[in-house]
Amino acid sequence: MLFLAILLCANSLSAQQLLPVGEGERKQFSAYIEMPRGYVSGICILLRDGQQIKGSIFNEFGISAIDFSYDEQRDKVKLYEVVKMLNRWYIKRVIRRDLRELIHQMQQGKPEYTDIKHNISFKLSPLNDTITP
Repeated sequence: MLFLAILLCANSLSAQQLLPVGEGERKQFSAYIEMPRGYVSGICILLRDGQQIKGSIFNEFGISAIDFSYDEQRDKVKLYEVVKMLNRWYIKRVIRRDLRELIHQMQQGKPEYTDIKHNISFKLSPLNDTITP
């Protein structure tokens, strides 16, 4: 019983730590976005800037796939840059909605989201900030 209580406390602490909390705080994740016609994998970096969370998803080669910001007050995602294969107005609309839902899931401690209608899944895994020699 005590083990279950400790496990629940650990999960609630990790839920609060998924998104950057303090001004200028940065979180790094391994990102995998699977779509019906391909995937994007790489690193996602989130940065707190006032009432906004700014993010970038880079592929394995360091090329920026998606640059975005999430405004907490307005509950909106704004896309700044999108890789060429995703740069269509109807795809960007889906990406904005899915990123917003992913951030909502992260606020609840779940770093993954699946858009069942469009068969797109987002999975983020926290990366360790310390580098061991």
